[in-house]
Amino acid sequence: MRKTQKKRPMKKAVSKKEIKKYARSVFIWAFIIAVVFAALSFLASRSFSQNADTRGGQQSLQVATLNLLGLEKPVTLIATGDILPARYVELKMRNLNDYTYPFKKTADFLKDADITFGNLESPLLPGKNVPKGSMTFRADPEAVQGLLFAGYDVISVANNHAMNYQVPGLTSTIQALKKAGILYAGGGKNIDFAHTPAIVEVNGRKIAFYAYNDNSIPPKYHGEAKINEPGIARMDIEAVKNDVKNALNYADIVVVSMHAGKEYVREPTQFQKDFAHAAIDAGASVVIGHHPHWVQPVEYYKNGVIFYSLGNFVFDQFFSEDVQTGLIAKISFNSGEQPAVKLFPVKIDNTQPRILEGEEKEKVLKRLGL
Repeated sequence: MRKTQKKRPMKKAVSKKEIKKYARSVFIWAFIIAVVFAALSFLASRSFSQNADTRGGQQSLQVATLNLLGLEKPVTLIATGDILPARYVELKMRNLNDYTYPFKKTADFLKDADITFGNLESPLLPGKNVPKGSMTFRADPEAVQGLLFAGYDVISVANNHAMNYQVPGLTSTIQALKKAGILYAGGGKNIDFAHTPAIVEVNGRKIAFYAYNDNSIPPKYHGEAKINEPGIARMDIEAVKNDVKNALNYADIVVVSMHAGKEYVREPTQFQKDFAHAAIDAGASVVIGHHPHWVQPVEYYKNGVIFYSLGNFVFDQFFSEDVQTGLIAKISFNSGEQPAVKLFPVKIDNTQPRILEGEEKEKVLKRLGL
């Protein structure tokens, strides 16, 4: 007599809703684990703070974990327009005995980024105050105190005034920046140094900064760096393409500064466009423009962004609304994405910029076409 076979229970079909619910639960738990692991990595790196190699290893482990789970922390860069600590600005700082004065209203904001970058429009070396109206700039080396106070990490020395006092002026400027612990780009004791980028490492990623000057803009003497001569880096399309490609062998992000264009006009020149496009084509993520003293357009180009001119930031020009208006650009870098940008217009009141808000901000952005 055969045994009666037991009926097997039927498997219940799993609905799409239940699958989504399960996947969501897995994602949430993975996120929680990642956060806990990152926190433990951070605490571990803090506990080994006396050992630089261990600290670097812990930071790399933390970043690698976040990358694996698609939670990489972005790198933020703040860029400002031209900084002139000479002429009337210097006189103001001397009278107040305060070299941080120009940055009093913006320092906290400028520090709120991983890296802060600007263009120093004057050599730093001891001497008499340069009268207003003079086109040969010179500023006290103590002016570096203001850059430190404002949180600047990298400074461009490639501009049409960097060599106003020729090699002694450039040398003194570089020494002052080095002493303050501020990196510089665009100048040095020979052409190789002028084309060597400043490198900042943030969140496990290396950001390279290059700076160049268009030697066709006045005054005539720019002191282009040569094989055995100190000076600054000249704007050259082939040079920037080679520099950017070389930097990408060891850097994750490349930022290019260009000092070029016509003063007091809204539109960039064709050379500005060609140079900026070439830099992005070569792999740069951002091109930052200085010199025109007016804000010029912002262009999203391929995987990068171009600021043709951020205008003035700390300056002693008062003759129009345009020269007293500048932009602060806050840029966020996420792997594999075009940089995200936020723009903050500033108004320069008696050499001291302040960040505009509300209706005043919207009015300026509208006027600038941004």
